Amino acid sequence: MLEVQTHRSESEDLSNIAMWYAEVTNPILKAAAEALEGMAGLTIERGKPSLRISAYTEEDITVAISVEGSLKGVILLGLNYRTAFHMLQQILGDELNTNLPISDFLSESELARSALQEIANILAGRSAMHLEEVGKTCIISPPELLMKRGILLSERDFQQVVIPLNSEVGELRLAIALSPSEGDGVEKNVFVAQHIIQPRRSVVRYDFSNPEHLGRTVYLVLQRVHERYQQLLNQQFGIRMRIGLRLSAARFEKDTFINLLQRDFQWSVAAALSTGTGNGVWILTLSQSLALSLIDRWLGGPGKAISPEKKEWTPLERIALSRILELLGSAYADAWAQQGYAHPTLRLLQIFIGDLSDQTVNFQISGGALLVSHKIQVGEETGVLQWILPAESLSALISKPSHQVSISLAQTSPLSPAVRLKLSFGWRGFPISIQQLKNLKVGAILPLQSNFLIWCEGKIIGVGQPCRRNGRLVAKIVQWRPPTSALLSHPDNKSDERAEGAKG
Repeated sequence: MLEVQTHRSESEDLSNIAMWYAEVTNPILKAAAEALEGMAGLTIERGKPSLRISAYTEEDITVAISVEGSLKGVILLGLNYRTAFHMLQQILGDELNTNLPISDFLSESELARSALQEIANILAGRSAMHLEEVGKTCIISPPELLMKRGILLSERDFQQVVIPLNSEVGELRLAIALSPSEGDGVEKNVFVAQHIIQPRRSVVRYDFSNPEHLGRTVYLVLQRVHERYQQLLNQQFGIRMRIGLRLSAARFEKDTFINLLQRDFQWSVAAALSTGTGNGVWILTLSQSLALSLIDRWLGGPGKAISPEKKEWTPLERIALSRILELLGSAYADAWAQQGYAHPTLRLLQIFIGDLSDQTVNFQISGGALLVSHKIQVGEETGVLQWILPAESLSALISKPSHQVSISLAQTSPLSPAVRLKLSFGWRGFPISIQQLKNLKVGAILPLQSNFLIWCEGKIIGVGQPCRRNGRLVAKIVQWRPPTSALLSHPDNKSDERAEGAKG
């Protein structure tokens, strides 16, 4: 009899939770549909909800809204660059610059950011209004527009109900992570969705803060390579075509190789180049208007693009385009060789116009990658040149220099270029002394952004974890055993493997 009563009580609790969840979620869904329909004229169809556990933004663009009052938590509306491009096309029309990646356009266009911010404001305001209609009085913070995947939202992973919103321009994702406050009939501080929605599969999340194979050394190497690349491009194009190029400093972004390919590339022409090492493929992309200007110059013209978007390419234009892309690849290979690394082959495999998302199956490359971007100006034309470099082939090239390469890791910290500390914290093959650091102990802060280990004579004496401090992502020592020797050294390969296992 007791078992029957217990089972009935659990069923009633589950029913109450489901009713509470529907009561909270439906007003937010209604607000999202009204915001997207009002600003972009989109018709929204909701998909099947799923459960996600993450502390990071999982989309290229995320609207984050904090909620207090009867409910506590966060509402996230995420979309990828491809969907954002098509949505802004409907909102802005001819104002949308199709000669730049949407990420660059958003960073430059106040009008585009204002359009997305207005959608966020409508979502926040309508959510508060519709929640109040069902008796949930909430204080909703001004929405924040986050322009990057992998931004840390919380020091701990938190559970989110993710509801796909299908539209004419692509899929958006509404993520709701709300818990009831006291007196709402549901246990306090319980994320209710986990009781009624089970994860369909484990969430495979890319480690944004510490991508595989990519140590901080990679950034310094690439900075040097791309500085030389700018010089070589000016020389090569000056000699071959009597035209000058102006390139901005390189900008770096890390993500998975597949996610980078799934961005919108309607603005570009692209080339897949073999590195000559197994399945290594590097991707080169160039704004179409720049490609047309260079083709015109290559064929003896003044170097002006006829139209910003090319629908049909003649055989002669395709031949000229392949020569220009080969020249860009050859200069890049020379830049690597002149920095002391093995000369990559970079043989042109295929040329693509526009969309690259269908090529993820053909390349069969998984794992992390770096996106290296330059603003480039040729005459009056301005556009973007990008390299997509898979982590595995990139690290294989950097780990085997053809001669001794001098590298100072102290200059490669993405957090603070001014930091000049010598750290021994482990990127395999690059040991650095930490004798200059005084009074290491539990709670000491280091300018790092991932889990780390400190060794002494092959033994782990310190463990660190990332944390937030004054709005910056740093790392803090959480375990410390004072060394018996003053000499702190990098472990051998075996202890390194053990440490890697402990780190994982």
